[in-house]
Amino acid sequence: MLVKRKLLRLMSILFAFALVAAACGGDSDDDSSSGSSDSATAAATADSSEDEAEEEEEDAPAEDTTEATAEDAAPVPTGTLRMAFSTDVQTYDPVMTGVAQTPYLQPVYDTLMIWTSDGVKPRQAEAVRIIDASTYELDIRAGITFSDGATFDAAAVVASYERAIANEASPQTPFYSNIASITATSDMTVRFELVNPTTVFLEDLTWLPGMVTSPNATDLDTVPVGAGGWVLDTDSTRAGVQQDFVARTDGYWDPDSVLVERIEMRLLQEEASVNAMLNGEIDLSGRVDTAVSDYEDAGLTLINSPGPSLCYVQMIDLDGVLLEPLGNVQVRRAMMLALDREGYNQAVLNGLGETNPGWFLPSEPWYDPGPEKYAFDLPKAKQMLADAGYPDGFSILIETIPPLATSAEAVQQMWTALGLDVSLNMGEPGTLGKTLRSGTTELTPTCNIGHPPETFYKQRVGPGNMFDPLEADRGEIADLAEVAMMATSIEGQNAGWAAVFAYAVDNGFIMPLAQRIGGVAHSPAVEGAVISPTNADYPRPYGIRVK
Repeated sequence: MLVKRKLLRLMSILFAFALVAAACGGDSDDDSSSGSSDSATAAATADSSEDEAEEEEEDAPAEDTTEATAEDAAPVPTGTLRMAFSTDVQTYDPVMTGVAQTPYLQPVYDTLMIWTSDGVKPRQAEAVRIIDASTYELDIRAGITFSDGATFDAAAVVASYERAIANEASPQTPFYSNIASITATSDMTVRFELVNPTTVFLEDLTWLPGMVTSPNATDLDTVPVGAGGWVLDTDSTRAGVQQDFVARTDGYWDPDSVLVERIEMRLLQEEASVNAMLNGEIDLSGRVDTAVSDYEDAGLTLINSPGPSLCYVQMIDLDGVLLEPLGNVQVRRAMMLALDREGYNQAVLNGLGETNPGWFLPSEPWYDPGPEKYAFDLPKAKQMLADAGYPDGFSILIETIPPLATSAEAVQQMWTALGLDVSLNMGEPGTLGKTLRSGTTELTPTCNIGHPPETFYKQRVGPGNMFDPLEADRGEIADLAEVAMMATSIEGQNAGWAAVFAYAVDNGFIMPLAQRIGGVAHSPAVEGAVISPTNADYPRPYGIRVK
C-alpha cells in the first residue's frame, strides 16, 4: 500500500518527542516540561479570578457533573482503548515521574483541575478561590473515594502534598518547592500558601502536580492508588511491554466520563507502532510528521496539539565542569550557528516544522527577534570556534534514548561538520531525565511538549532548576525573570519572558532546532478524544468511547 510505504519511510521519526519532551518533566526526554499554559492565557485566567476573588470571592464554576437519574442512567463502560507510546513508564508515583509518562498515570489519578475549551476549571476540586497572588483555596468535591476505599478529602490532599514537598528529588520540585504551606481549613477545603506569586498555579494542577495519592498507598512505584476512573490491572500488565487498566466498579463519582472498560497502553517503537496503527491493532498513537493526506487515505483522524512543541539542545555543563570548552560562551554560540535548522526540519520533521532560531515564533506573544542572528552559518561558526581557541574542535558525547535518536543523530552530523568529534550513547526509553539530573552529562537534544515561559524557565532555564545539577552560573537571567514575574499586566509579563528567553538563547543555555505541531492519529472507532495544553500530546481517557 502506498500510504504504508510513505509512513514506513518515516519510521525513524518519533511519535512522542515528548514532554517535554523534555524529555523528562515537560519534555520527551524522560521524558519532561511541564505542562502549563502560556503566560498570556495563564495571566488572563489568573487576573480574572483574582479580580473576582478580591471583589466578591466568588467560586470558580465547576464542571457539570450532574449525577445520572434512574431515567438517565450512566453508561456502562464497554470496549477497549488500545494506545501506543514510545516511552515506557518508570514509576506510577506522580511526584517522581516525568511529563512524557503522564498518560500512564491519568487513568488512575485524574487531577484537581482540568483544562477545557473554556479554560482551567475544577475537576476533583469543586471550587477555587484566589485570596491573593500567593494564596489559593480549593474546595474538594464531595463523594470521591480512592480506589482503595479511602476518602478523598482535605486531609488526604494535605497528606499527598506534604509527601511531595518533602521529596526534593521530584522532577516537579519547582512546583512543590514554591508551596510554603498547605492546610485543611475544613473537612473539604485546603489552602495553599505560596512562597512566590505565580501566574500558572492552577494550570499546574491540571497535570502531574494536580494528581493526589491515597494516604494509605505504600508502593506507588508499581501499585498506584488514586481517585481516577480506572485501576491498574496488575494481573495482565507486562512490564516493559504493556500497561493495562480496568474501569472502577465501586461507584466512581463521575461515571459519565468512564466510557471504556479497559485501556491498554503498549510500548511500541517506530516501525511496530505504525504497522499496528495501519493494521488495526491499536486505536490511537502519536502522529508521525508526514502529510495529512497519508493519514486520511488510511482512514485515520488527526488531532493536533493546541500549540507548538520545540526541539532543542538542552545545555547542562555551562561552566565547563565536565567538558571545559562548553564553559566558553563563544563555543556555545559557534555550536548554535552550526545548527542547520532547515536541514533538521526536512530530515526529522518531514519539512512540516518551523525553523526560527529563537525560542518563540513571531506569532507568539513572547517573540524576540534577537536570536535570529544565530541562523545557520557554518563558515562563521567555524571561525568563531577557532577564535575561541578550538580550531581543531573537541570530543563530545551526546546522551539520548530511542524516541529521540533521530534528533540526536541530526545534531551529531551538524556538529561533526563544525569539526567536533561527536559520539552518541543510547539509553533506555524513559531514563534520560534521570541521567540529565545526575550531573554526569553535558547536554542532550530533546523536544518539549509546549513551552509555557514561566514553567519552562523554572524547570529548564533558571538557576537551580531540576536540570541544573552542576549549579551553573546563569548570569542575569534570574533578574530578568523577576521583571516578568512582577509585571502587573499581560503585556509586561510577555515582554519580560521574551527578554528572558532571548537571553537564554544568546548565552547558549538552550539551542533551538525547530518548532513542531504534535498530536495523535486515531482510528474511526474512537470518539471524544481531545488534547489540552497539559496532556503531554495525548488525550485524557476520560470521555473517550470506542465503538
